[in-house]
Amino acid sequence: MREKIIDSFKQPLLKKNLMDLIIGGIFFFFPIFNFIPLGFISEKLRIGINLEKKKVKWDENFKNLFMKGIYLFGLILGYLIIPFLFLILGVFFMSNLSHGEIMSLFAFRGLILIMLSTILFLISLYFLLFGICIYLEENSLKKGFNLREIIDKIFLIPKDYTIIYIFTVGILMITIVILTLLLNWVTGLIFGPFLFFYDLLVISNFLIKFYPRKKVNISLL
Repeated sequence: MREKIIDSFKQPLLKKNLMDLIIGGIFFFFPIFNFIPLGFISEKLRIGINLEKKKVKWDENFKNLFMKGIYLFGLILGYLIIPFLFLILGVFFMSNLSHGEIMSLFAFRGLILIMLSTILFLISLYFLLFGICIYLEENSLKKGFNLREIIDKIFLIPKDYTIIYIFTVGILMITIVILTLLLNWVTGLIFGPFLFFYDLLVISNFLIKFYPRKKVNISLL
């Protein structure tokens, strides 16, 4: 377990994979084009889940990667849209309706909404990880939202899944802290896309290494 976790962090930084990190970070910087690195992650996960012995290449078909990225984004958005809306509403309450008064009712409501959005985000992310894997394994967006099947998969490796989930939340939070507290807006804008793409590469490595594929799937519900 420990070796797999360490290897997941190291793989994107290996010399043979470093160019993928650089290209993905550059594409991530530009709106619309950032669907291409999402497609790269999608294809990397699909290949890993299906145990195919090949490497994703950027220059084979950008259109294909772009479309895969849109589908993956759609799945992620389906899980996270509600937490995101609660966050926007909470920020609106605190920044606009409270008129800067910390003790106002609107500020309190905004704080509650932001806390609720955080809880909903963590819950959604918990199911999203294997939802993505099932979507790619079954080639069906509908399957990616099948909570019963997702829970079946989680129950196959509850301890391992909890660990990779904690690491996933951890690296995303660390990246957010780095960008918001340790960097100014210029350096954050430059390094942010590379940090987030690195996070996605690490998370995809987690899922490839631990996801229980069909051949070992046993329904527990």
